[in-house]
This record gives sequence, structure tokens and C-alpha cells, in this order.
Amino acid sequence: MDHLNRRRLLQGIAAGALNVGALDVGSASPASAAARAQLRAKPSQTVTLTTTVAGLGSYARLPFSVPRGVQRLDVSMSKSDSSAALGIGLFDARGAGYQSEGFRGIYGEERSSFFVSASGASTAFVPGPIQAGTWTVLIPVFRSPRPTQVTVRVVMSFAPQGPVFSPGPEPGVVLDAPGWYRGDLHCHTDASSDAWSSGSSMTPAEWAGACRKAGLDFVAMTDHNVISQNYFLARDAGADMLLMPGEEMTNWFHGHATVSGMDLGQWLDFRQTPLALPLPTGGARISEFIQLAESMGAYVAAAHPLGAHLSWQFAADGEVDPRSRTHGHEVWTGPWQADDELSLSAWDTMLTRGWRTVANGGSDLHGVDNSGGNAVGKPTTIVYAEQLSKSAVIKALKAGRCFITRAPDGVELYLSGSRPGQAAFVGGDVYGAVGDQVTVTARVRRGGGMRLTFVSAGAPVQTVPLSSDDQSVEITVPIPPGGGYVRAEVRGQERPVIGNPAASEGDMEAITNPVFLTVGDLPNGYIARTAPVPDHPGPRRAG
Repeated sequence: MDHLNRRRLLQGIAAGALNVGALDVGSASPASAAARAQLRAKPSQTVTLTTTVAGLGSYARLPFSVPRGVQRLDVSMSKSDSSAALGIGLFDARGAGYQSEGFRGIYGEERSSFFVSASGASTAFVPGPIQAGTWTVLIPVFRSPRPTQVTVRVVMSFAPQGPVFSPGPEPGVVLDAPGWYRGDLHCHTDASSDAWSSGSSMTPAEWAGACRKAGLDFVAMTDHNVISQNYFLARDAGADMLLMPGEEMTNWFHGHATVSGMDLGQWLDFRQTPLALPLPTGGARISEFIQLAESMGAYVAAAHPLGAHLSWQFAADGEVDPRSRTHGHEVWTGPWQADDELSLSAWDTMLTRGWRTVANGGSDLHGVDNSGGNAVGKPTTIVYAEQLSKSAVIKALKAGRCFITRAPDGVELYLSGSRPGQAAFVGGDVYGAVGDQVTVTARVRRGGGMRLTFVSAGAPVQTVPLSSDDQSVEITVPIPPGGGYVRAEVRGQERPVIGNPAASEGDMEAITNPVFLTVGDLPNGYIARTAPVPDHPGPRRAG
């Protein structure tokens, strides 16, 4: 089946596929009360699955047969070598192929047991009918220094499990007015097994409260490869917050990407392989993943792209095939550190090559108690959207209508460009002939004592000391042959944490997306676009 036509099928994971009666047991469900009573009394069945794994960077599949009438599966894994790092996931009878609608959930190495039923499931797993057929346990092998025997025990119960699970509604419009809205695009709840293991992860409702207190307007729920965190976001958000459905596509072997703004119930696979490597069974190229995300209307950004073992290994794919490029590049992940400097440099290279890749940031907060200095909205991505809603925020992100600041109440950096009869702000274009002069203006608030730098073609154009907390700086630049861009950044002082480099912060305070300098005449229907700076600095509302 064409993956790009699966939108409705994917939503069926959490919605349509669950519209069955509470006592429905599949195509052979007993019709009489006597038969149902007999089913309740039927003893559970246990299946034991074994395999041996070794090395790293692979998946082991353990298929097993589920008979008719099963209402609940309890799955647990053990291993002969405690040093082996293994995950565990589950696909139902709809298959275990790439982007299968049969995906029911997965854990990293931190958790090894779960259950699924029609009425409920363990955190990170998808409730739904237990169809008869061949199911598959998937074992991601992160690290197994020596051959390790893996034993998976599946207990199949026939007793009805109660009311059928039903997810909540999609998040709606929180505020129907244009403005600069603050958000965090990289967050984890207890649905991520590594966040759960921190002991201080937050639920979506707790995220809403923490964001409200910090002064954020929206947050994307980007848990590792799972979607159960998205089921009740409208309820969990309250009336004044936007919680957007999301996922962190966590390709444990080749990099991660945050996905923001998918629909409730939609899921994206994590089994991609770079072009330089052979394509294994059940895998795909990153272009297929991005095309599928496009069909969902979602925004995809390479996460912590230069972060050591978490680095994005599909950059070469993007050079070969534009369809392999993410919408965004997470240039700022958590406290600003050396890998963020590398990510910023890589993004400048993309822009210099003519890519319209968007810069964004995210906290990557797994638990509120951490030794890395991670916190809600650190950094914050500030988006100019036509309203505070999922669709409007995603549209603004894809257009590059945003800048990044160190915290919700951090430096504000509003960038615009103009020529006679033209006006643009971040993400927009100023048109003209080669050599035509473009006026680029940066208005900086809360930046007194810091320094503003304009950057083009990966190099500083001009650096200006900031003497006040509300200052506008204007420069004039020519449109270069082939076009170009100008972006701006504000730097202050480093913030070392004595004895803990992991929590230390570099000097970055804010980064804008570019104004593009484009060779050519004004397009038909051209509209000069501006984005009014808010009357007052800081979050639009107190906590």
C-alpha cells in the first residue's frame, strides 16, 4: 500500500480500530451469554519466545500466534546477559513491516514488560482489539557485547477487559488572534521509557501546568516513537494552553527527528537507513519518512543533529535528494553548548547552499530533576502565527516565521528586511537585481550589555554592542549573485556551572531565522508582510 495514502489508516490505530463492543473478541465472538461466560472461564495461555542476539544496531523479530477470543496480552522480556541493552515493542496481526498500522508501542532499554487490551494498555502502548493472527515482538538491539539469549513470555487472557478505550478530541483553537507565541518543540512525558526512568518525568497535564507557569503558549509532545501521550491533549491542556500531538522519531542507530503537529492517532516509523548502507528488511529511506510526515501536515526537525551518538546521520541523503531534507534543524537543544555551535554552523551551510531549512530549538526535557540544566522552555521557539492553534503554528514553523531565545523571558530578536515597495520579516523574501541594496533591521529587547551580530553566507556581516534593553539596529546589504540570506543573533556571557560542565551554558541568547535576498522580480500577487512587535516584552501572560 502507498504509505502516503495511509493517513486514515494510521488514525485508526487509536480511533476507528477501537470502535468495537466491549465484549467483542474478533470475527468469531460468541453471540450468546452462555458462550461469553464460557470464554470468561477459559484459562489463559502462555507462549515463550526465545532468540539470541549479539552486536549492535539491529532488530530481532519474534512472531507468535494469537488465537481467536484473546482479550489481553501481557508481555515480559528477560535476558541472559544483564549488560546487553535491548528494547521491546509489539506489532499486531496487521503486520510488522515498515509503517505498519499494526504498531502497538515500544520501549527502550529502561522497561521490559507491558500489556495491551481493547480497553487499555501500558503507558506508551496502544489499546485496541486483539485480533487473531500472527503478532510480532520487536527487539531493538542497542548493544550486546556477547551473544545474549532473550526470552519473551506472552500471557494471553480470554476474559473481557471492560469498556473499550476511546481517545479524546483533537486540540482546537486556543486564541483566535495573530501574535508571537512561545513554545517548546522537544519534550518528553512518562510515555518515553528513558523519561519514565528519570523518576521526575511529567504527564501532558503536568507539562501544561509547567508551561503555563513558565510563560509558554504551546508545546509539542515528542515522545520516543510512541503516541499514547497524545490521546487527551485537549483535556490536559486546559483552556489557555496548546498541547500539540507529536513524536520523536527515534532511530536508535542513525539519529532522531522531532515531529510536531500530526493528528491524534497518527504514528511514524523509526526504521530508516541512510543511503550509504544496505536497506534491511522492514526498513526504508529517510525520504519515505519525510514524505509520510508531509502527508500528515506535520513539521519535522532533525533533533540534536550534532549531538555525539545522537547525531543526524541523514545529512548526506539530503544533499543527494531534496526529499530527504527535514523542514527544520534543531540548532539549539537544552542549554547552549559546543554541539549547538556545530549545529548552527551546519545550518548556515545549508542556507548558503540555498536550502530553506528552518532553525528551531527545544528543551529535550526528560525529567524535571536532572544534572544537565534542562528546563521547560530552555530554549524557547517564538513563532508568529495567525492564531494559537496546531495548524497555524505548524504553518508558521514551516515558513520560518520564528526565532529562538534562551528562555521564555529571554532576549527578543525581531528581524525584518525592506526595499522600496517591499517588506518582509523572518522567513520572507526581499526581491531585486544583483547588487540592489536591502535594508535589514533587527529590533532587540532585553539585550542591553550584549552584542548583536548579522550573519550572511555563514560569516558575520556586522557586530553591534547593545546599549539598551530596547534597541533597533539597521544595516544595508546588497543582493548577491544567486541570492542569499541575512540572519541575526545575540550573544552575552557564558554561564558556567562550577563542577558540572553538562549544565553550563555558552553565550548564545537568541537566534533568528533569515530574511532571504532573492534575485528576481516581485512574484504575482506580492503582498508586503510585517509582524507587529508586541507592546510589552516577555510572555504574553504571566504564569
